[in-house]
Order: sequence, then structure tokens, then C-alpha cells
Amino acid sequence: MDKSGFISIQSFNKSYIPDFYALNKEWIEESWRLEESDINDLSNPQKYIIDKGGEVFFAIKNDKVIATAAMVYADNKIFELAKMTVAEDCRGLGVANQLMDKCIDFAKKNNAEKIVLITNSALVIARNLYDKYGFKEIVLDSDKYGDRGNVKMSLYLDEKSCVE
Repeated sequence: MDKSGFISIQSFNKSYIPDFYALNKEWIEESWRLEESDINDLSNPQKYIIDKGGEVFFAIKNDKVIATAAMVYADNKIFELAKMTVAEDCRGLGVANQLMDKCIDFAKKNNAEKIVLITNSALVIARNLYDKYGFKEIVLDSDKYGDRGNVKMSLYLDEKSCVE
């Protein structure tokens, strides 16, 4: 894929649901199996994410969805960053940084105090991104993602959360 070109970050659009499903299914199945919670979230993000106060962002390049990230409402002060992935042929373009900035802005605009995420220690590039943005490892208190989620991290939004 052409590495040049403008990338825009857009909010949820029903026409992008098939891309949301396909991109996330692809990265999950690189190392794990799709869990029931994944299938629910990916098949119907309107019901499981948007209608519950969350948001799904899409990175668009040349009219094609190349990346996604979701902000799942956890409670009135917390969002979970989930379903963040970049198409394999578009990695290295800074798209994950653009999505992360948009997700953090969304949480701040919704008066969240904290963003949490669940990841896996094998996902080194993702972990580097989270560390860069100031996420800190905390106690894992969820089995939502089965064997795939072995690390929980949080970012408090009242601290400096973005890298200059």
C-alpha cells in the first residue's frame, strides 16, 4: 500500500461495521481465538459500545478503513480503550498515535478521570505505545478477554497524558 496520503480519524459510522469486524478479527486471530465478547462487540458496536455511551473511531486513508479503536463506557469516570488495531500494511504510519490522541480527547470531553485497557505482554509494539502515552500497569481484575488479556493498564487524565 502507498505509505503517503492523508489519514483522517472519523467517529462511528454504521457503514464501517464490516471493517471494524474484519480488522479486529484479523489481528486477534494472529495469535488467539475470537471470544464471545469479541464477536458481540465487533458484530454490533452500535448496541455494545455506542448506545452505552462509548465511541468507535476509524482511521480512513484513500476512502478505506485502515485502523480502528473503541472507547467503551465503563462508568461515569472511566472508559476502556479496546479494539485498537491497524491494518498490517499500514503499520508504521503513526496511525495508532492519531487514534490514541482521539481516544484520549474523547475521554476528556466526556469528563472521564481514567482510561483503562487490557492487553497482552506479547504485544510489544502495543505496549510501547501505551507506555509512551503514560499508561501504567495495574492489577488485572478481569477475565473478559480470556487468555488474551494478561496485563491491565490505566491512564489518569488529570496527569499529562500525551507526548509532545
